[in-house]
Amino acid sequence: MEMTLRLIVKRLSGLGERKAIQLIYGILSRGNEAIGIGDDCAAFEFGEEYLLVSTDMITAETHIHKKMTPWQIGWFVVAINLSDIAAKGGKPLGLVLALGLPRGISDIFLKELMEGADLCATTHGASIVGGDTKENPNVTICGTVFGTVKKNEFMGRKGAKPGDVVAVTGTLGKAGVGHYALQHGIENRESTRGLFEPSPRLKEGMVLAGLKVITACMDISDGLSSSLYQLQELNNVGFEIEKERIPLAQDLVKLASQEKLDAYEYGLHFGGDYELLLTVPPSKFEEVQRSMEKTGTSLTAIGHVTKNREIHVVDGGSKKILPNGGYEHFRGSSFC
Repeated sequence: MEMTLRLIVKRLSGLGERKAIQLIYGILSRGNEAIGIGDDCAAFEFGEEYLLVSTDMITAETHIHKKMTPWQIGWFVVAINLSDIAAKGGKPLGLVLALGLPRGISDIFLKELMEGADLCATTHGASIVGGDTKENPNVTICGTVFGTVKKNEFMGRKGAKPGDVVAVTGTLGKAGVGHYALQHGIENRESTRGLFEPSPRLKEGMVLAGLKVITACMDISDGLSSSLYQLQELNNVGFEIEKERIPLAQDLVKLASQEKLDAYEYGLHFGGDYELLLTVPPSKFEEVQRSMEKTGTSLTAIGHVTKNREIHVVDGGSKKILPNGGYEHFRGSSFC
């Protein structure tokens, strides 16, 4: 009897970004990296330090809104790359940018793009040291950032333990306000600043790293819920998050009141704030919080790590499973 073998093909829209990364990881050979795929940065032995390397790309289809100015595009691509260094407690050395630009782009666009990129880099103690420029049908920009961190200060994603406090820097929902404003024709720079001009937490990351007590850390690029699920998988733990402790941006609270929105939905699931999500032993939390206050940035405890591999959100007297509602490439976002 003749048998036909059929190859089952899955599209990336079915896999999603994270399973696509797992597929890639299963193919690639290890080199001499100390830390590779699965963290915010790769890390290489560099004397008593690690050399940190990360890359992040933006495209017209997924990141560059038509209302973004060229200056904001430049700032944004540098900021999101620096945020990966911040999440490891690193100090940036510099960046290279690969620019894919249509031939019809003006020299003024290019000038303003690079001015925004340069200011973001220099504001955060780095510089743009080179890159590549090629013709491309749509604006596509890829940044690669380099940094260093002492080996005993590196804050990896893996290390969270049951009982640890879960905390976030700053406030959440700033980017969500900008997204809502654009959807509803509220077009001014103040309303979209949090979305288009994020500020990487480099200073805060270095302070946290210097304390040598952080058990796990990552930046919140795709949303709090998505980030928690990524840490859950890496650490084989769960989380219990107290909804009312989540620090919401004042602009979001104001907008929610005016428009009758659920502010916590934005705080939990909307990405783009580039704050730091971390875990720390409960006996060390107050020390960490005091150190963060000296930087001018708040640190808020929002829950704790659990043994059970589930993520719950506590809202008043009820506790339920927190949905993974953040953004994932190839699948899109519930907010789009």
